[in-house]
Amino acid sequence: MQNDFFHTNLRRARELAGLSQAELADDLGVSRTTIVALESGRTHLFNKTVPLIARRLGISVEKLLCGRSAEDLCDEPSFLERENTLKEEFERQRQALQDKLDAEVRLNKVLQGNVDSLTQSNQYLLAQLRKEQ
Repeated sequence: MQNDFFHTNLRRARELAGLSQAELADDLGVSRTTIVALESGRTHLFNKTVPLIARRLGISVEKLLCGRSAEDLCDEPSFLERENTLKEEFERQRQALQDKLDAEVRLNKVLQGNVDSLTQSNQYLLAQLRKEQ
């Protein structure tokens, strides 16, 4: 997700990479005015160009967009809390599915027992009918 830091991160990364706005624009196949607009914050970019810019500048998309690496973002308490919440929810759903599966297996055994019993009864009745003929 882009934030207000994108334009300053872009400019800083471009300068650290030793590129002019025109050079970066040429490399990306966009106009120099596009780079100017991005660096000034007048234009926001939500497309496939972001990874191209990051790659060309030698930084991660996360660092370009957020000013920090993915590792730093993942260490944030809010991320860790969300990760734990998702793990707990996954485990609850997995257990619920396992419980349903176990119930279906038990029901299947009961139904198979009924089928076996009916099969035996039918075989017995057919044998009795044959004896009477």
